[in-house]
Amino acid sequence: MVKNEMDLLRMDERQRLCWLRANRVVLLTVGVIWIGMITWELLQQKTPWFLIVMVPILAILRLAVYKHYAKMSCS
Repeated sequence: MVKNEMDLLRMDERQRLCWLRANRVVLLTVGVIWIGMITWELLQQKTPWFLIVMVPILAILRLAVYKHYAKMSCS
């Protein structure tokens, strides 16, 4: 079985839920900042190619890692 940081820290269910909620807040905050940076670049009449291109690249990376872990846990 693959151990994650919650297993390594021996968290109980309440701590795991708090950890997952904290992760969600951080990801939402990063997303809002990312959108703000894209908007700022657009308002400056610049095309934020790096920021725009990184969105699908990170989504593909996340999907690949998810598929990898899903395959490992089912075998």
